[in-house]
Amino acid sequence: MKTESPWLHRYAIFVALCAVIAVVLGAVVTSLLRPIAGPIAARPAAAVSFEFWHHVAGGTAVVLMLGLAIGLSSQLGWIGLGAGIVDGVLGARAIANALPELSGILHALLAQIFFGAVVAIAVMTSESWKSGPERIEDTWRPSLRSLAVAVPAIVLLQITLGAAYRYRALGVIWHIFNAMIVLLLILIVAVFLIRQFPQHPTLRPAAVVLAVITSIQVMLGFTTFLMLILFPETSPAVVITSVLHVFTGTLTFGASVALAIQIRYNAQGSPVTRAN
Repeated sequence: MKTESPWLHRYAIFVALCAVIAVVLGAVVTSLLRPIAGPIAARPAAAVSFEFWHHVAGGTAVVLMLGLAIGLSSQLGWIGLGAGIVDGVLGARAIANALPELSGILHALLAQIFFGAVVAIAVMTSESWKSGPERIEDTWRPSLRSLAVAVPAIVLLQITLGAAYRYRALGVIWHIFNAMIVLLLILIVAVFLIRQFPQHPTLRPAAVVLAVITSIQVMLGFTTFLMLILFPETSPAVVITSVLHVFTGTLTFGASVALAIQIRYNAQGSPVTRAN
């Protein structure tokens, strides 16, 4: 991967910002169109407007991702670009109306994969990355390197379960149950890194950011659930909390990807583990 130019890092951050904006606008559309169905003429004007800008932001992010893929000559860039293209196809009105539940869930899933790829590129083009790893001994069982893969995977599952609930494919209980698992796993990993490596220049900050964002995300999740009990689904209170919940969920996934990459980059197995 070509990482010499600092502009690649700044460019990746801008692409990530466009992706987040697209996700937030999509969450607004989803919240305004519960249940999601019906011709465009029957949809609220606000929803149609947000949907237009959602497509604009998403299309912009995909086009910019093409620049990243070409500029970096990286497989990760092409994977992200492929996810973005397929995601855009799934977001098309014809497919969304024909298969609202399936296309909606996959649309949300691929958007996160796209965002995760951009976050990974942003981390790997940063100055801290180019300065080289600061090694730590990975003596955990299971290993930190294994947990580094498990954390973003379970966060991605959580986002998928949330999308399945929003599109009426699953009940909310699965989303709530997995949220407790996500919170527990993230806090265990984050607290360990913060306490054991308080001076590490990348692992500690990444762990703190992930722990803080996850805590906010969980609180917003309970707030959203409470708003759904107290108010109609399309009320401003529910729409605002739902959109914020989706927004922080995206940030949680991005932060988990960033921490996972830093763990894989800096952690090395103990001599015994490496010998085996």
